[in-house]
Amino acid sequence: MHAVRRATAGLAGVLVALAAAVIIFGGETSGLGAIPAAENSCPVETSPTVSSPEIPTDVCIPDGFTAVPMDFFDDYSWRLFVAEIWPAADGRRGIGNARKRLGDDGPRVFETYRSLWEIFHRDGSAPSSAFDSYEASDHSPCGVTAGFGQLVLGSSTGIPDLRQAGNGSFEGPLVAQNGKYVRYLTLFNRVAFDHLVRNRLYLRSSLPSVPKPRPVMPVVDFPDGSIAIKTAWVDVAGLPAALQRRIYQRRATVRDPDGSGCSTQTVGLVGLHIAQKTPSRPQWIWSSFEQEDNVPPARPNAPGVFTFNDGSGAAMPTSNPLSLARLARQPVRPFNVERLETVPIHPLTVLMNFRYQELLKGTVWQYYRLVVTQWPRLEGNQAVPVPASQDGSVPNTFPGLGAFSAFTNVTLETFDQSRVQLGCMSCHNEARMQADFMWTVVNHAYPAQISLSSSDLGTRKD
Repeated sequence: MHAVRRATAGLAGVLVALAAAVIIFGGETSGLGAIPAAENSCPVETSPTVSSPEIPTDVCIPDGFTAVPMDFFDDYSWRLFVAEIWPAADGRRGIGNARKRLGDDGPRVFETYRSLWEIFHRDGSAPSSAFDSYEASDHSPCGVTAGFGQLVLGSSTGIPDLRQAGNGSFEGPLVAQNGKYVRYLTLFNRVAFDHLVRNRLYLRSSLPSVPKPRPVMPVVDFPDGSIAIKTAWVDVAGLPAALQRRIYQRRATVRDPDGSGCSTQTVGLVGLHIAQKTPSRPQWIWSSFEQEDNVPPARPNAPGVFTFNDGSGAAMPTSNPLSLARLARQPVRPFNVERLETVPIHPLTVLMNFRYQELLKGTVWQYYRLVVTQWPRLEGNQAVPVPASQDGSVPNTFPGLGAFSAFTNVTLETFDQSRVQLGCMSCHNEARMQADFMWTVVNHAYPAQISLSSSDLGTRKD
């Protein structure tokens, strides 16, 4: 437990880190230095705001800025998060209602995006081409007709929505302290959806092959403004009431893990990845958020109970004790999850979290935090766009080789915290050439090619 308590820097630690005025970048040290006068329209200092549902189109860095631009990328991530959690305009998919405020009721913008099962049909048929339309019930994992803001968690096999990330293969599931599995759902915005449908990328036969010799550019190229979101949800029944009040909740239709049927449950959002392709960062910008009570240590005035840790101080297993091939029935015996002390959330990210959480007070969103922003790095002027020919390997991305701060989300990559090669960008870089970083396309284009991890294959029943 002492190790866990040291894992996340408090405000005092943040101020010490700022006083030192250095950032470790991939094993190198860069002084914060003086901020130059902006020659473009980007402000020289970040100014957090939660007043608009407008989705930022790109990170905004003042021209001539040569230090590590963490504040600018983390501010971008928070602005994107705010736009995605904004109440959606009635009956409009992917559009925020500017007349509402964050604390108002209603489906959130990201919840109205096109979900994975609405795009990749199990029979390979084409999804309806209009983004605002809804798919027929026979394509739903639960046989229900989708409607505005409706959330359906499940898959035709009962397995993909339980998987964790693992370089394109299925890794073991995650279970909360109430014995319920975490369920995952991927969604796409209008720009990405239109590209998928227009190019029939829901079919494996439409995926272009990678020529030899290998080109420098991906053979699939999503347009700027494409957004892919991966969400993590858990049935909140049985979690302490004090904890439930700090988690964003909604009703959802959920398929039973064994595929035996579906039920309506109240689920809570515990993790969220957002990836957006932008004009200056064609390798996408990757932003990862989580609910702050997932694991210890407890924040001041928090209830002191956690969704994925019993608070006893028992260590997290070194590998996932749960298997997809031999899926245990709920309630499942939980194990403790913690954030490794060797890779805490970066102090500057913690400080940006404090600034946004203060603005979000009075809403459930004040209990969410940014874990990391990953972006393709380059030397020199950080306002210069990164060429699309650059890949997303570890040396080319933040936090780079020798990373000392968090690059994974405890709800989506629980056991990948110690190797930066398993972080968002490095993992998705394996799918860069074939599908412009999108593992979803590689895995789910019909006929789907989805494999279990080696550990699960070793325990599969005959």
